[in-house]
Amino acid sequence: MTHIKSLTRVMILITMFIPGLLFAQHHKEKLSPVLFEHLRINVADKEATAKWYVENVGLEIIPSDNDDVVYVADKDHNFMFEFSSIPGLKNAYSDVDLNAYHLAFEGHATIEAVAEKMLENGATQLGEIYRNKVGDYVFNLQDPNGFAAQLINRVDAFYPDPVKSTIRFEHFAFNTEDQMLSALWYVQFMDLTIPWSKDIKADNNNYRTYRVPYIGDVEERMSFELFGKDLECSLNNMPHEVIHTAFSTDEPEKLAKRMIHGGARQVGEKRTEPNGDIIIDLYDPRGIPLRLIKRKPPIL
Repeated sequence: MTHIKSLTRVMILITMFIPGLLFAQHHKEKLSPVLFEHLRINVADKEATAKWYVENVGLEIIPSDNDDVVYVADKDHNFMFEFSSIPGLKNAYSDVDLNAYHLAFEGHATIEAVAEKMLENGATQLGEIYRNKVGDYVFNLQDPNGFAAQLINRVDAFYPDPVKSTIRFEHFAFNTEDQMLSALWYVQFMDLTIPWSKDIKADNNNYRTYRVPYIGDVEERMSFELFGKDLECSLNNMPHEVIHTAFSTDEPEKLAKRMIHGGARQVGEKRTEPNGDIIIDLYDPRGIPLRLIKRKPPIL
């Protein structure tokens, strides 16, 4: 009965707050795959930050023709950082709550050794290592810029284990007013998927609690983790030069049009970079900075 009530609530919210969703379900144009590509963070020293993640987490620098940023990916090239150092913009993040934003790495080996190396070289520990309700081991910390990073060892990993290393990007978490509604938005308007979402059994078998949803892409590169906590985040509606999550697509204009139809807000005009990349910046309906990018050629 509880699940029926929850479903009814979600359907009411859909019809009230997502413009054109019911129409879109019947007239949705099939687009090319939308893939997670990078997370942009503006920091005080992009080269030093890139080196820190290479030496302490086991990532690698990805060469590019853009001197304004440094790309750092996991060795299987699932996802990457895009570090910039633009003066006058936010470049420290210790004021941002862990439950508002954090970036998580998942490894099939122990996470204690990685955590120890990070802590020895400038990271700050956030609480003790713990085991969550589904049995995963989790360790939270902040990198030298104050950006919250999470190391997690899954009991039941929903993405393939790394091949070329012991660690991979797994999710980027942010807070949203209604996690189920946000999840449906990303599935409907960006063609993303739900790779993992569980109900957790309590001691009382008649009681089940909703697990936060994860939103991934079809190539199992990366995911969003959506929280539904009562807190504000200073990174919402932040300029894209400070922070954004980027998705690669061969049809950025068509995808942007669909997202805007669903309540997203475009920032500025579509632009073409000197190297031929096409970029469109938007905010989702809740103010999360997103970027659509068509690479020429692809980086990952």
